[in-house]
Amino acid sequence: MTYPNKVLVVVALTIFIDTFIEGIIVPVFPIYVRELNASPLDLGIIFSMYPLALLVIAIPLGIISDQQGRKKIMVIGMVGLTLSTIAYAYAQSIVALAAIRFLQGAAAAATWTIGPALVADLYPPEKRGEKLGLAMIGMNFGFLIGPVAGGFLYDWGGYTLPFIVCAAMSTLVLLLVILIIKEPAKKEVVNKINYHEVAKNPLLLLGTGLVVVASIGLGFMDPLLPGYFANKFGSTPGTIGLLFGAIAASSMIAQPIFGRLSDQWGRIPLIIVGLITTAVVAPLLTYTTSISATMLVMGLLGLTFGLIFAPSGPLLADAVMLENSTISYGAAFGMYNTGFSLGYLMGPLAGGAYVEVWNLTSLFFVYSSILLLYTVIMIKAYRLTLNP
Repeated sequence: MTYPNKVLVVVALTIFIDTFIEGIIVPVFPIYVRELNASPLDLGIIFSMYPLALLVIAIPLGIISDQQGRKKIMVIGMVGLTLSTIAYAYAQSIVALAAIRFLQGAAAAATWTIGPALVADLYPPEKRGEKLGLAMIGMNFGFLIGPVAGGFLYDWGGYTLPFIVCAAMSTLVLLLVILIIKEPAKKEVVNKINYHEVAKNPLLLLGTGLVVVASIGLGFMDPLLPGYFANKFGSTPGTIGLLFGAIAASSMIAQPIFGRLSDQWGRIPLIIVGLITTAVVAPLLTYTTSISATMLVMGLLGLTFGLIFAPSGPLLADAVMLENSTISYGAAFGMYNTGFSLGYLMGPLAGGAYVEVWNLTSLFFVYSSILLLYTVIMIKAYRLTLNP
């Protein structure tokens, strides 16, 4: 196996373990925090700490990795992820859970910023969509088996067991990062983001805004849907894990395909289809009358979100290839993660506050309206690329 392919596998594994832990949390936290008498807003605050850390740290970390080396930052991130996972197992208050989740988000900033930047370093633009799509298999596989494993481990061994298992897995991935990844040669890059240049780069702004909009939905679904399914269907953590696994299963299959198609057909056309189909499918979740129908809709969402996210990373990488650009890949993927974390921060907070006053059904329709509004923006941007 060539070195770039080895790096691709390790990057996929670092993304996998982060999303596996995130997947473990989805069915476990809403049940556990209920025992701590947490409100929907409390749960939203806990979930928002992860993206808040990403929001604060992602861009600076990307720039530091350009200057100081990618491997160092990845190792530090994996150590932090392992320690935060161990801490989850022994947290017994809302404040402790929020603090630990912030630490997890800070550690994840290394995975989500440095990993894609390494892939962008090693592969040319005509292969970048496909390779980043393959790396994202780690994300989807983590979300596929994480909720399922979390639910069943919780049913079997209680709250502590899922996190002990995750900490052991994280340690193994840390060893692979140390043993396989080589420190890339340092490049001459700017030591800060030129915000004036960012403002003049419409493709970079468009891609970052897209990630914000898409991640808002994931942000409120993760904390709110488990409780909704438990109340509506009497679902156990294991069943909830299977429902969330349906999203990841379909997305895992679709992302590499959509990434390759975006290399061939262009990023924006696929994104437009993804925005429209997600807007149509998402509200159906509150109209299903059985577990099987709900699982089908969750699987469809995996496909539609895949149409959005698979081309979005390559879109930002394309943006920094514009002539005379001094924005590095590390900074570009830092912006990607800043966009994702901003949406993932807004989602739990706004969603938790919204459903305390209104209901989940109307929240989905509000979100669909936002997606359709951004679709209009993407269509106008696409027309400009055809007629500059």
